[in-house]
Amino acid sequence: MRVIFALIFLLVNLLSIFSIRNFESAGMVVFENPSDVSNSLVYFAMVLAFTAVLLFLSKARVNILPAMIYTLTFLAMFYALLPYFGLFAILISFVITLLLVKKPHWIVINISAFLLSIGIATMFGISLAPIPVVVLLTILAVYDVISVYKTKHMISLAESVAKINAPMLFVIPRGNEKMMIGVGDIVIPTILAVSAQKFVDTPTIAFIKIPALFTIFGGLIGLLLLIYFVEKKKGAHAGLPFINSGAILGFLCSHAF
Repeated sequence: MRVIFALIFLLVNLLSIFSIRNFESAGMVVFENPSDVSNSLVYFAMVLAFTAVLLFLSKARVNILPAMIYTLTFLAMFYALLPYFGLFAILISFVITLLLVKKPHWIVINISAFLLSIGIATMFGISLAPIPVVVLLTILAVYDVISVYKTKHMISLAESVAKINAPMLFVIPRGNEKMMIGVGDIVIPTILAVSAQKFVDTPTIAFIKIPALFTIFGGLIGLLLLIYFVEKKKGAHAGLPFINSGAILGFLCSHAF
Protein backbone atom coordinates (compact mmCIF):
# COMPACT_ATOMS: atom_id res chain seq x y z
CA MET A 1 0.00 0.00 0.00
CA ARG A 2 2.81 2.40 0.87
CA VAL A 3 4.44 1.90 -2.51
CA ILE A 4 1.22 2.37 -4.47
CA PHE A 5 0.15 5.57 -2.70
CA ALA A 6 3.72 6.92 -2.82
CA LEU A 7 3.85 6.22 -6.56
CA ILE A 8 0.51 7.98 -7.10
CA PHE A 9 1.78 10.98 -5.13
CA LEU A 10 5.02 11.18 -7.08
CA LEU A 11 3.38 10.76 -10.49
CA VAL A 12 0.75 13.42 -9.80
CA ASN A 13 3.46 15.85 -8.69
CA LEU A 14 5.78 15.18 -11.62
CA LEU A 15 3.06 15.20 -14.27
CA SER A 16 1.51 18.36 -12.80
CA ILE A 17 4.86 20.14 -13.05
CA PHE A 18 5.30 18.80 -16.55
CA SER A 19 1.82 20.14 -17.43
CA ILE A 20 2.50 23.75 -16.45
CA ARG A 21 3.27 24.92 -19.98
CA ASN A 22 0.14 23.28 -21.43
CA PHE A 23 -2.15 24.90 -18.86
CA GLU A 24 -0.51 28.29 -19.27
CA SER A 25 -0.90 28.10 -23.05
CA ALA A 26 -4.57 27.24 -22.60
CA GLY A 27 -5.06 30.21 -20.26
CA MET A 28 -6.19 27.98 -17.38
CA VAL A 29 -5.41 30.50 -14.65
CA VAL A 30 -7.86 30.90 -11.76
CA PHE A 31 -6.66 34.10 -10.06
CA GLU A 32 -5.44 37.25 -11.80
CA ASN A 33 -3.05 38.24 -8.99
CA PRO A 34 -1.22 35.09 -7.86
CA SER A 35 0.59 36.88 -5.00
CA ASP A 36 -2.61 38.05 -3.28
CA VAL A 37 -2.93 36.09 -0.02
CA SER A 38 -6.68 36.68 0.01
CA ASN A 39 -6.87 34.17 -2.84
CA SER A 40 -6.13 31.50 -0.24
CA LEU A 41 -9.23 32.55 1.69
CA VAL A 42 -11.29 32.43 -1.50
CA TYR A 43 -10.07 28.88 -2.16
CA PHE A 44 -10.88 27.86 1.42
CA ALA A 45 -14.33 29.41 1.12
CA MET A 46 -14.87 27.36 -2.04
CA VAL A 47 -13.89 24.20 -0.14
CA LEU A 48 -16.29 25.00 2.69
CA ALA A 49 -19.16 25.77 0.30
CA PHE A 50 -18.56 22.62 -1.74
CA THR A 51 -18.39 20.48 1.41
CA ALA A 52 -21.56 22.03 2.82
CA VAL A 53 -23.48 21.35 -0.40
CA LEU A 54 -22.29 17.73 -0.53
CA LEU A 55 -23.23 17.13 3.11
CA PHE A 56 -26.66 18.66 2.59
CA LEU A 57 -27.34 16.57 -0.51
CA SER A 58 -26.08 13.39 1.16
CA LYS A 59 -28.79 13.79 3.82
CA ALA A 60 -31.57 15.06 1.56
CA ARG A 61 -34.66 12.92 1.07
CA VAL A 62 -34.31 13.08 -2.70
CA ASN A 63 -30.95 11.54 -3.55
CA ILE A 64 -29.53 13.90 -6.16
CA LEU A 65 -25.97 13.66 -4.85
CA PRO A 66 -24.85 11.11 -7.50
CA ALA A 67 -26.18 13.27 -10.34
CA MET A 68 -24.39 16.32 -8.99
CA ILE A 69 -21.13 14.44 -8.41
CA TYR A 70 -21.09 12.93 -11.89
CA THR A 71 -21.94 16.28 -13.49
CA LEU A 72 -19.10 17.98 -11.62
CA THR A 73 -16.81 15.08 -12.51
CA PHE A 74 -17.57 15.54 -16.20
CA LEU A 75 -16.91 19.29 -16.02
CA ALA A 76 -13.73 18.93 -13.96
CA MET A 77 -12.46 16.18 -16.26
CA PHE A 78 -13.13 18.36 -19.29
CA TYR A 79 -11.10 21.25 -17.91
CA ALA A 80 -8.33 18.88 -16.79
CA LEU A 81 -8.03 17.39 -20.29
CA LEU A 82 -8.74 20.55 -22.31
CA PRO A 83 -5.09 21.75 -22.46
CA TYR A 84 -4.08 18.43 -24.05
CA PHE A 85 -6.99 17.43 -26.27
CA GLY A 86 -8.89 20.63 -27.03
CA LEU A 87 -12.60 20.12 -27.63
CA PHE A 88 -11.99 16.38 -28.02
CA ALA A 89 -11.77 16.46 -24.21
CA ILE A 90 -15.58 16.58 -24.18
CA LEU A 91 -15.81 13.09 -25.64
CA ILE A 92 -13.10 11.66 -23.39
CA SER A 93 -14.70 13.20 -20.30
CA PHE A 94 -18.10 11.83 -21.28
CA VAL A 95 -16.75 8.30 -21.78
CA ILE A 96 -14.90 8.33 -18.44
CA THR A 97 -17.95 9.67 -16.60
CA LEU A 98 -20.16 7.07 -18.28
CA LEU A 99 -17.80 4.31 -17.13
CA LEU A 100 -17.97 5.67 -13.58
CA VAL A 101 -21.76 5.45 -13.70
CA LYS A 102 -22.12 2.10 -15.47
CA LYS A 103 -18.98 0.16 -14.51
CA PRO A 104 -17.35 1.82 -11.50
CA HIS A 105 -14.37 -0.53 -11.23
CA TRP A 106 -11.71 0.66 -8.81
CA ILE A 107 -9.25 1.06 -11.70
CA VAL A 108 -11.65 3.44 -13.49
CA ILE A 109 -12.14 5.39 -10.26
CA ASN A 110 -8.39 5.71 -9.73
CA ILE A 111 -7.69 6.76 -13.32
CA SER A 112 -10.38 9.43 -13.05
CA ALA A 113 -9.06 10.62 -9.69
CA PHE A 114 -5.53 10.67 -11.12
CA LEU A 115 -6.47 12.83 -14.11
CA LEU A 116 -8.50 15.18 -11.94
CA SER A 117 -5.63 15.51 -9.47
CA ILE A 118 -3.20 16.59 -12.17
CA GLY A 119 -5.64 19.07 -13.66
CA ILE A 120 -6.68 20.69 -10.37
CA ALA A 121 -3.15 20.82 -8.93
CA THR A 122 -1.71 22.36 -12.09
CA MET A 123 -4.52 24.87 -12.51
CA PHE A 124 -4.28 26.23 -8.98
CA GLY A 125 -0.50 25.85 -8.81
CA ILE A 126 0.02 28.27 -11.70
CA SER A 127 -2.59 30.61 -10.20
CA LEU A 128 -1.12 31.01 -6.71
CA ALA A 129 2.38 32.13 -5.70
CA PRO A 130 4.14 30.09 -2.97
CA ILE A 131 3.29 32.35 0.00
CA PRO A 132 -0.50 32.22 -0.57
CA VAL A 133 -0.17 28.46 -1.10
CA VAL A 134 1.68 28.02 2.20
CA VAL A 135 -1.10 29.97 3.92
CA LEU A 136 -3.70 27.81 2.17
CA LEU A 137 -1.97 24.55 3.14
CA THR A 138 -1.80 25.66 6.77
CA ILE A 139 -5.49 26.60 6.88
CA LEU A 140 -6.56 23.35 5.22
CA ALA A 141 -4.41 21.24 7.56
CA VAL A 142 -6.12 22.80 10.59
CA TYR A 143 -9.52 22.38 8.95
CA ASP A 144 -8.75 18.72 8.21
CA VAL A 145 -8.03 18.06 11.89
CA ILE A 146 -11.28 19.71 12.96
CA SER A 147 -13.40 18.01 10.28
CA VAL A 148 -12.01 14.52 10.96
CA TYR A 149 -11.51 14.43 14.73
CA LYS A 150 -13.98 16.97 16.13
CA THR A 151 -17.01 17.45 13.87
CA LYS A 152 -16.28 14.21 11.98
CA HIS A 153 -18.24 15.50 8.99
CA MET A 154 -15.37 14.69 6.63
CA ILE A 155 -15.63 11.01 7.58
CA SER A 156 -19.36 11.08 6.84
CA LEU A 157 -18.72 12.79 3.53
CA ALA A 158 -16.04 10.28 2.54
CA GLU A 159 -18.43 7.40 3.27
CA SER A 160 -21.14 8.99 1.11
CA VAL A 161 -18.70 9.59 -1.74
CA ALA A 162 -17.34 6.04 -1.52
CA LYS A 163 -20.85 4.60 -1.85
CA ILE A 164 -21.41 6.22 -5.24
CA ASN A 165 -17.87 5.47 -6.47
CA ALA A 166 -17.02 9.11 -7.11
CA PRO A 167 -13.43 9.88 -8.12
CA MET A 168 -12.78 11.89 -4.96
CA LEU A 169 -10.84 9.03 -3.39
CA PHE A 170 -8.01 6.79 -4.51
CA VAL A 171 -9.09 3.22 -3.76
CA ILE A 172 -6.75 0.24 -3.38
CA PRO A 173 -8.37 -3.17 -2.69
CA ARG A 174 -6.61 -5.11 0.06
CA GLY A 175 -8.24 -8.47 0.70
CA ASN A 176 -11.69 -7.96 2.16
CA GLU A 177 -11.14 -4.24 2.74
CA LYS A 178 -10.30 -1.15 0.74
CA MET A 179 -7.55 1.31 1.54
CA MET A 180 -8.45 4.88 0.58
CA ILE A 181 -6.85 8.28 0.48
CA GLY A 182 -8.61 11.48 -0.47
CA VAL A 183 -7.82 13.23 -3.73
CA GLY A 184 -7.31 16.38 -1.68
CA ASP A 185 -4.48 14.73 0.24
CA ILE A 186 -2.63 14.40 -3.06
CA VAL A 187 -3.75 17.61 -4.77
CA ILE A 188 -3.23 20.19 -2.01
CA PRO A 189 0.50 19.63 -1.40
CA THR A 190 1.06 19.24 -5.13
CA ILE A 191 -0.24 22.79 -5.62
CA LEU A 192 2.78 24.03 -3.65
CA ALA A 193 5.19 22.00 -5.79
CA VAL A 194 3.67 23.43 -8.98
CA SER A 195 3.71 26.94 -7.55
CA ALA A 196 7.38 26.60 -6.57
CA GLN A 197 8.19 25.38 -10.06
CA LYS A 198 6.27 28.25 -11.66
CA PHE A 199 7.19 31.24 -9.51
CA VAL A 200 10.56 30.59 -7.85
CA ASP A 201 13.63 31.42 -9.91
CA THR A 202 16.26 28.80 -8.99
CA PRO A 203 18.43 26.19 -10.72
CA THR A 204 16.85 22.95 -11.88
CA ILE A 205 17.66 19.29 -11.51
CA ALA A 206 16.53 17.65 -14.75
CA PHE A 207 13.37 19.70 -15.41
CA ILE A 208 12.45 20.31 -11.75
CA LYS A 209 13.50 23.39 -9.80
CA ILE A 210 15.09 22.74 -6.42
CA PRO A 211 12.22 24.23 -4.31
CA ALA A 212 9.69 22.08 -6.18
CA LEU A 213 11.86 18.99 -5.72
CA PHE A 214 12.24 19.62 -1.98
CA THR A 215 8.50 20.24 -1.70
CA ILE A 216 7.74 16.90 -3.36
CA PHE A 217 10.27 15.09 -1.19
CA GLY A 218 8.89 16.66 1.99
CA GLY A 219 5.32 15.83 1.02
CA LEU A 220 6.32 12.25 0.28
CA ILE A 221 7.90 11.87 3.72
CA GLY A 222 4.70 13.27 5.24
CA LEU A 223 2.62 10.79 3.25
CA LEU A 224 4.74 7.83 4.40
CA LEU A 225 4.44 9.00 8.01
CA LEU A 226 0.67 9.24 7.55
CA ILE A 227 0.48 5.69 6.20
CA TYR A 228 2.62 4.41 9.09
CA PHE A 229 0.35 6.22 11.57
CA VAL A 230 -2.81 4.80 9.96
CA GLU A 231 -1.37 1.27 10.01
CA LYS A 232 -0.62 1.61 13.72
CA LYS A 233 -3.79 3.41 14.85
CA LYS A 234 -6.28 2.13 12.23
CA GLY A 235 -9.47 4.00 11.35
CA ALA A 236 -9.87 7.31 9.55
CA HIS A 237 -7.27 10.01 10.11
CA ALA A 238 -6.56 13.52 8.86
CA GLY A 239 -3.96 13.34 6.12
CA LEU A 240 -3.23 16.99 5.38
CA PRO A 241 -1.45 17.78 8.67
CA PHE A 242 1.17 15.17 7.79
CA ILE A 243 1.52 15.78 4.06
CA ASN A 244 1.11 19.57 4.07
CA SER A 245 3.62 19.96 6.91
CA GLY A 246 6.14 17.86 5.00
CA ALA A 247 5.62 19.83 1.80
CA ILE A 248 5.93 23.20 3.56
CA LEU A 249 9.06 22.15 5.47
CA GLY A 250 10.57 20.82 2.25
CA PHE A 251 9.85 24.09 0.48
CA LEU A 252 11.36 26.15 3.32
CA CYS A 253 14.44 23.93 3.55
CA SER A 254 15.09 24.44 -0.16
CA HIS A 255 15.93 28.08 0.50
CA ALA A 256 18.99 27.03 2.44
CA PHE A 257 20.59 25.83 -0.81
